[in-house]
Amino acid sequence: MENILSQNVRRICKERKIQLKELAWRMGVDPAALTRALSGNARLDTMQKMATSLGVSLKSLFEPIDDVEGFIRIGKQVYQFNSRAELEQILTNNSEKSLLYKEK
Repeated sequence: MENILSQNVRRICKERKIQLKELAWRMGVDPAALTRALSGNARLDTMQKMATSLGVSLKSLFEPIDDVEGFIRIGKQVYQFNSRAELEQILTNNSEKSLLYKEK
């Protein structure tokens, strides 16, 4: 199983249409060194180069991936959500509203 650093770097590269070979070039390292770093042997300076080359914060390379995002329409209202927590909040808020309407 890939580590969170590797998952996030690969995801960001895919989103930005950057191959790992190009990321290595931007970082000024050999592609094999990048592969080793993504396998769990990354030094702090290497991780900082990854973040800088991708234009993201170092912290963002270690944030857990929340694979839920999208839009949901409830009645006539459309909501956007970027995490499971946001989706649950939308559903909770709307179920409370629907209970209020039913009680009237």
